[in-house]
Amino acid sequence: MKVKELLMALAIAIMAALFVGLLIDAVYSSPEYEDYCDNNEKRVSPLPERIGVNKTECPDPYFTYQNEINACSEEEGFAEFEYDKNGCQIYGSCNYCSKDFNDANEKYNRNIFFIITPIAIAAIIFGLLYGMEVIGSGFMFAGILLLIYSTGRYFSDMSKTMRVVVIGIELLLLLWITKKKLSNR
Repeated sequence: MKVKELLMALAIAIMAALFVGLLIDAVYSSPEYEDYCDNNEKRVSPLPERIGVNKTECPDPYFTYQNEINACSEEEGFAEFEYDKNGCQIYGSCNYCSKDFNDANEKYNRNIFFIITPIAIAAIIFGLLYGMEVIGSGFMFAGILLLIYSTGRYFSDMSKTMRVVVIGIELLLLLWITKKKLSNR
């Protein structure tokens, strides 16, 4: 393959992969943190300055509500505090907005993996079958880029076993492509 052909194949690969990624993002948008958590959420904060009230009159909320705070933290939430009539902080509730966002994002990444992976495999097969080498090579490389992208999106949420299986299958696919492509020469 000449330099011009190689550059065209590379350009086709990058543009095709970008097209698929942007199309999926336009049709199936990712969850936004603001949809789950209000930026003005009440978080654990220091006691406010109070006029005429001695800070020592208020119990330390971190010590007083340690069991509730620990239970909330173990459930991947964060403790929200309120103020009583004396201006002292008291445990209010456990907020799970970050956990809910992370769960939605994990589901989104899994779905992206299962949407893009078949498209990537189809692009690779199309590239193998297409008669013009420049376009075929471009689509094969686009498929490989899409495989890398989809696997990367979901990789941290996969179990260790699933990671090995997915990477093993992708490696076998690349070996098959190489054998198929090089045996035609």
